[in-house]
Amino acid sequence: MSGYRIHRPGERINRQKPLSFIFDNVQYKAFSGDTLASALLANGVRLIGRSFKYGRPRGIVALVPRSRMR
Repeated sequence: MSGYRIHRPGERINRQKPLSFIFDNVQYKAFSGDTLASALLANGVRLIGRSFKYGRPRGIVALVPRSRMR
């Protein structure tokens, strides 16, 4: 995995429990507590799919809950 992860106190990702998953027939590594989006981004995956009509690239879009913005 790449170096995109930042260690922060109180985070929910448990780096002591590595695991793996398969997405689009490719195996990736992750940690317990990762979301699918965070694990894909940490593995350098930026293109998730393409739009149906024009074939434009689509990536991961995230929304930060209000409680995290305060």
